[in-house]
Amino acid sequence: MKELNSHIKSKNFSRCYLFFGPEAFLLDRWSKALISAVLPEEARDMNMETFEGRIEVARIIEAAETMPFLADHRLIIINDSGLFTSGRKDASEAMSEFVTDIPENTTIIFIEKDVDKRGRLYKRTVAHGTVMEAKTPKEADLADWAVKLCASWGTKLPKSVAMYLTRTAPTDMSLLYNELAKLAAYKADGSEITNADVGAICTKSLEAKIFDLMRDIGNKDAKLATTQYANLIAAKESPLMVLSMIARQFRYYLQCTHLAPRMSQKDIATKLALHPFAVREFIEGGRNFSRPAMLTAFENCLETDFAIKSGQIGDVLGVEVLIVKICAV
Repeated sequence: MKELNSHIKSKNFSRCYLFFGPEAFLLDRWSKALISAVLPEEARDMNMETFEGRIEVARIIEAAETMPFLADHRLIIINDSGLFTSGRKDASEAMSEFVTDIPENTTIIFIEKDVDKRGRLYKRTVAHGTVMEAKTPKEADLADWAVKLCASWGTKLPKSVAMYLTRTAPTDMSLLYNELAKLAAYKADGSEITNADVGAICTKSLEAKIFDLMRDIGNKDAKLATTQYANLIAAKESPLMVLSMIARQFRYYLQCTHLAPRMSQKDIATKLALHPFAVREFIEGGRNFSRPAMLTAFENCLETDFAIKSGQIGDVLGVEVLIVKICAV
């Protein structure tokens, strides 16, 4: 982002930009910032072209080689072209040749979900343009962003509450932005956002809901656990997805409790590619079960999966029976 801000501030733009990755919020933010900097709004009708999908390279080149009209730049926006993946070899080769010869008064912006970093076009774009990957920030960075965003709205969000929010709400930045907007509207009086506000207002991620379900299962509260499960089904979550998440929980219970006596939680998080918060939850949750009980529960998950997929039991009922069975262990 620093490089892009530098280009925007100096008005010294690359001829080609590639913004790619899974975080749509960042892709949108970067492209809008660059578009606003390159072309004033009144010049866009005549000097900006947007292409969607698997556009022919010849059309991109034709648009890029057209002289700007009453403006300093032409701007070409290309969304999800597939040129940076292996499926469009000939078109990608043609584009890679043009990347080195884009007219100096033209800026091309590629916005892609996936790229093959081994491809010639990607390497040429790195060498002759600017490439930025949109990854979801780490938990601490996401919390910092949430705090600053709320501050820009005149809303107080303590860092500790921001951390709690990032652990319980969906971490997709677009969804998180919406949750923060709801909280800011809820606290329009300027008072500080609390964990209780997050619990009352925000939509929990599926993983956070599964943690709640597993807490009830660990407490052997079949009534509350089945109610939690019913709420998930009412929210249109797939029974098989819930089943896979329960199995995942028990797998991590087994791994984390096995490693905890000889490794720090930070080291476990690194080894298993988990957030430290999740490791703490898995260790705490694992304490509700003996190791044999965890192994049995994991085996029951596999058996339930087979029974559902072989037609021996319905998916909604099968997972509910599993939950009751584990609560009874």
